[in-house]
Amino acid sequence: MKDSPNLIKNNSFSPYSTIGEEALKGWMVILNPKETRESPVVIDPEVTLEGKTSLRIDASDNSVLILSEPFNVRRYGGYYLRCYFKTNSPHPPRPQLRFIVFKENGKIVNRFKIKAKVNEDWERATISAGFIKPGARFGRLGIYIPPFKEGSIWIDDTGCFEVHGFKID
Repeated sequence: MKDSPNLIKNNSFSPYSTIGEEALKGWMVILNPKETRESPVVIDPEVTLEGKTSLRIDASDNSVLILSEPFNVRRYGGYYLRCYFKTNSPHPPRPQLRFIVFKENGKIVNRFKIKAKVNEDWERATISAGFIKPGARFGRLGIYIPPFKEGSIWIDDTGCFEVHGFKID
């Protein structure tokens, strides 16, 4: 992994603008339900694992899906994805770390996911993925947080690395 570049841009959620919609460069945030006055997703300079900021998701009735910008994948590549989580919630939900692989036309060809364990210390969640289906062109790292009632969940130091590959493609 030392020699593999991180395929995730802005992996520690650095702010790129003071305008809310532009601040989280390299990521897309999807809230459900969409009709919400205030986003529960905040760039946090106070609680960090890596870099100067993390992403904080405050308790709300919304589910939150955070998607990375697309990055190129190879069918015969092996990928290691990671994300660190932490919480102060007495009853936190189990976030999902997802790796979604697409064809050039946007059709999903592979889905990998795990449920993360979260507590008051930073915990790493990982996915090892391979055997990508034919036609794969790009992937996205996704982080899904179900609604929860109290406290916050922090996310930091995300990554996707190509750690293995066959010389076929």
